[in-house]
Amino acid sequence: MTLKEKRTFQSNFLQRAGQNAEIIRQMADAVPGVLFNIVDADERIVAFNRANCEVCNFKDEMEVVGEKVADLFPAVLAEAYLSLYREARELGTPILNRVTAHGADRSTDFRVANVFPLRDAAGAVIGTAVFYRVVDQQHAKPDWYGAIQKAVSHIDAHFRERLSLADLARISGMSTTTFRRVFAQVMEMTPGDYIATIRINRARKLLTTTDMKIFDIAFECGFYDQSHFIRTFKRLRKQTPAQYRRAHFRK
Repeated sequence: MTLKEKRTFQSNFLQRAGQNAEIIRQMADAVPGVLFNIVDADERIVAFNRANCEVCNFKDEMEVVGEKVADLFPAVLAEAYLSLYREARELGTPILNRVTAHGADRSTDFRVANVFPLRDAAGAVIGTAVFYRVVDQQHAKPDWYGAIQKAVSHIDAHFRERLSLADLARISGMSTTTFRRVFAQVMEMTPGDYIATIRINRARKLLTTTDMKIFDIAFECGFYDQSHFIRTFKRLRKQTPAQYRRAHFRK
């Protein structure tokens, strides 16, 4: 979409959703620490507040308006977001204070999600308005998290190193089979995908805030082969590292 088309798409949706949707959108930018978006029934971004742009490493709202959620985020994250939005649309009622561990910038940050169905004048659900806020892990941590907390903390601290499934299972006090199953249930992604996400998040920051060479960034983020880094980055972000840097570099 061109910028004009994006603005028209956004304006048309907000008119259908009524005046309250625009008021909520404006309020979301005024409340500190709140991440906000509106997604239509076709799972396209309608609105994205400044705090959410910062977390997701987008330049501004118009970069993502009109884009499908599935095209903007790694599959494991996009599916977690979309399942929440679909649930609210299908129920037709708000989902309140749902704890989730799927932050776009760092997936171990726990967030409370509040998802509200948006309706047109005829009462049909046409999308969702979503508010996220980061919560204190010590007080909001679900009971199941303790089973893999040590492994997750180890990955966060040692993502630059070679990490084996056997070592992570041993840290968690589980067999490799049990660890793989429990990790996937808890984090809704495999241990390998989680490690890749943490490494690519670090790479994204270096690509947009430094002039480090791609090879050096790959090594700094735990990739010992530049081609593997590029393949993994493209799989998760739909762009090569060089393309991502050109689009997001902060001068």
